[in-house]
Amino acid sequence: MLKFDSFYFQCPHCEAWLEGRNLKAEMVNQAILYSDGKVLNDNYITTPQKMILCPSCGHVFWIEHPVEPLITYEKPDAEVYSWNTWRFFGISFSDNKGKLALINHYKTFLKKSHYEPRNEIYLRRFLWWAYNDLHRNHQHVRLKYLLNGFMSFGVWHCNRKMILEGEKLFIKNYKGFTDNLKRLLALLEKHPEEQIDLELPEIYRELRQFDKVKELLEQTGSRTYFTNEMLRHAKWKDARVFMVSG
Repeated sequence: MLKFDSFYFQCPHCEAWLEGRNLKAEMVNQAILYSDGKVLNDNYITTPQKMILCPSCGHVFWIEHPVEPLITYEKPDAEVYSWNTWRFFGISFSDNKGKLALINHYKTFLKKSHYEPRNEIYLRRFLWWAYNDLHRNHQHVRLKYLLNGFMSFGVWHCNRKMILEGEKLFIKNYKGFTDNLKRLLALLEKHPEEQIDLELPEIYRELRQFDKVKELLEQTGSRTYFTNEMLRHAKWKDARVFMVSG
């Protein structure tokens, strides 16, 4: 069972109280890492959510550097909106409609305002992950994931159906996916201090520029399991996000 540290903060517009949660550091070692940099622990993303859509008034605001009195670790003597009411804007990851809704939230945020580079990188990285969520864990559609005994036929069948439907939706929205990645790539190349390890070669791989992937990985020097896997997928001309470890 995961353990969290709770904190509480107010919407700067209507002053409604919201509950936040931080995953305890010792639990992160059990996480799953994907090639696009997204990390999950028991389906909870470990990267903090900085953009909040208030469930009370609909105001959108940033929480980047939590400070008192906006943030407190003492539960206030007032009604508090639970984490699930605002976490990823209240959407559900259990179906593709929720995943599409998350994509549309990020696209709307990016259209409505001009952001400083680090904040735009943050939003475009999360939009990238949201697009990939449509067909993340695509390997689970294979029959071997049923035969290995880790899941029942009913669970495997439902997961397989959702992932295959998600793959069709990913293809349908492919232009939006590539447009976002190209903009993210340009920002990261201009602001290398904001890059995550191996993020650039992964973006090039997902943009199907496989020769560029090999060129960048050859410059990294030492080889790791991650770089070898990325090279292997590039050799196969496979641009789909994949699980690295977990």
